[in-house]
Amino acid sequence: MRLLSSPVLGCAAEIAKNVFSKSDLRLLLMKAGIDGYAPRSPYSKQDLITDTMYEAKRKAAPSDSAARQGLAEFVRLVAERVAPADLHAVLPGTPFWQLREALRADGFDLRTDYTPTGELTSIRLLPLDEPKAPLSDQITALEADFDRLGMTVAKNLYRQAVDNLVEQRFEAANGQMRSTFEAVIVHVATSRNFTSTKQGDGGPALAYLIDHGHLPERNGGAFIRGLWWITHTNGPHPGTSDAGEAYFRVQAITSAVRYLIDRFMPRQ
Repeated sequence: MRLLSSPVLGCAAEIAKNVFSKSDLRLLLMKAGIDGYAPRSPYSKQDLITDTMYEAKRKAAPSDSAARQGLAEFVRLVAERVAPADLHAVLPGTPFWQLREALRADGFDLRTDYTPTGELTSIRLLPLDEPKAPLSDQITALEADFDRLGMTVAKNLYRQAVDNLVEQRFEAANGQMRSTFEAVIVHVATSRNFTSTKQGDGGPALAYLIDHGHLPERNGGAFIRGLWWITHTNGPHPGTSDAGEAYFRVQAITSAVRYLIDRFMPRQ
């Protein structure tokens, strides 16, 4: 498992500090397998959890897979403690909701299993991008292509979208991904003699590519058009998007932009 991000670990640590006693926190760290990173004589719950998480994360970053697994198990155990009796009762702002949203922004999901009578049986931490599809690698490659093609605006918008996703500003991420997608579509269409007359020409540019046979409906056009329509819902307006949707859009648009560049402007 890859290392969880600081926002996720910080969210889990804050929740744990509020719902566990100091002695229970020590047991929690033991169960997660990261008690070996704990300070010998912490003064408070805050010191215990902060110092342990910091040291485990420092060790995990380069090569310590046990520390990475331990941090993930810590997050899962915290989620298990605050999971509701009824998953449908999860409300925005509750600890479980906060942790689930933070994890979704990080590319993971909390999967909860209940008995028919409503008893929690298990909580699993699963990647949203299964099978393995490391988004960070895609981002790096795409930014390199933006540089190669001189698409500075698209690159800046894309980087802002990814940063906003990591910082859990989901509506902003959606809006910037839509603008990135539009910038690429217009750039591709312009390379095929489309004339852009104003900002926001993504729709006409896409129609041009499809209508002139550059991107036939049954050979990529329907896919790009469908995703284009999706990007015009739940945009940059507070409260209209959640982490799962925002992460999906970053993944889907990254793949679509990668497809357009590889098809129309491949590296020679």
